Amino acid sequence: MVAKTKIGFLAAIRGNIIPVAVTFALFIFLFLLPQSVFYRGLISVLAEWQFAWFGNYLPILTVILPVILLTILLILILWLIFRLRSKDKEHQQELSLAEQGKAALSKARLAMLSFFALAAFSLVAMIVTLGLMMALPNESGKAQKISVGSIPFAEPKEGRAELDGVLDWQKLATIKRNLVFASQRTYFIPIVSQIADRKSTRYFVQVFRPEFVLPRNQMPDRAPEREHLLELGVITPTKDGPSGLVNGVLRQDGLPEEIVLLYEKAGLKVHPDHYVLYRSTSDMRWPYWGAAWAFFLFGICALLIGLYQKRQRKRLKDGIEAL
Repeated sequence: MVAKTKIGFLAAIRGNIIPVAVTFALFIFLFLLPQSVFYRGLISVLAEWQFAWFGNYLPILTVILPVILLTILLILILWLIFRLRSKDKEHQQELSLAEQGKAALSKARLAMLSFFALAAFSLVAMIVTLGLMMALPNESGKAQKISVGSIPFAEPKEGRAELDGVLDWQKLATIKRNLVFASQRTYFIPIVSQIADRKSTRYFVQVFRPEFVLPRNQMPDRAPEREHLLELGVITPTKDGPSGLVNGVLRQDGLPEEIVLLYEKAGLKVHPDHYVLYRSTSDMRWPYWGAAWAFFLFGICALLIGLYQKRQRKRLKDGIEAL
């Protein structure tokens, strides 16, 4: 009985190679998507390899290539399995028309359920992502006042805060997050007790593009416009920029991992328990909104394809019954 079930399952897969491969590729993509947004897992390893060899990181390509390679690997494995079973199939009797119809219905049902499962997975992932976003610190409550570098050292907490220190504009860093349908850029600078060599930097502040002027000797497409630290020239803060007293929402470990890596490559060690003062909570939440929106879009697409497969299965069933 088990052997027959296994044979039937393999036969169903063989007749649905394309739907199975597409479903597998989408599952892998949805698995890697949050890793790309939050710089975790396999994506972070591949990104650091790109930084080491090319000095840059291509998020979309870093996600797409593993999806393509793993899907090709799956197809090759299935091809080998079916090739090994081809000799046994030569000795099998040809299926009757009723048996062929039953097999076709099973194939259509497998494709339909695969896409419905993908839609359900996307919905759950979207809800979890939104739940994580709701757990982020917000502007409610009394602001904690922290004098950077003062003794005794402050015990920071996530939430509203006011940092008093010196803004180190020459250590400006930026990250641009690209999704297929949207992009967002955030700028960070350290805030310290004084501009001097130090073992590590614990506090960082979000700044905005109108608050500083790039050096004239920098080309428009150069750092920090392309995910790099600005290492040449002098950055001039404008009158719109913050002074030594900055208000916002403090978030623990708020720097993207890409920025931590770039800072350390430039010789600035980020404190293992660092904090970022976000002056725009929408920028802090953007990666979560982006991931949730992507899960929603893929879920809708999978649901529509599943409904289409359901309709095709019904039409096929009606056609078989009419014979």
